[in-house]
Amino acid sequence: MHVDKLIAQQGHLVHKLKAKDSTGRWAYYFVYIIPTLEENFLKALESNQSIDLESYGKVIGSCYGEEPSQKLKDFLKEKYGFDV
Repeated sequence: MHVDKLIAQQGHLVHKLKAKDSTGRWAYYFVYIIPTLEENFLKALESNQSIDLESYGKVIGSCYGEEPSQKLKDFLKEKYGFDV
């Protein structure tokens, strides 16, 4: 898929976040940020307010827990070539 290839080539735009989700559980998110929205995304992170990650790009992977799961790591490696 074209989008997946683009994400793989632009790994510098993928942000790894550890945050609480809307239910209060800790989760890891890997988010591909649209280049023109990256500055606004970083400002939103600094605000410590709840944000909708999909407003800034695409969540390419997520899991609950204190660390990224092995399943998520394997998925990101296989799909995008990312070592987490």
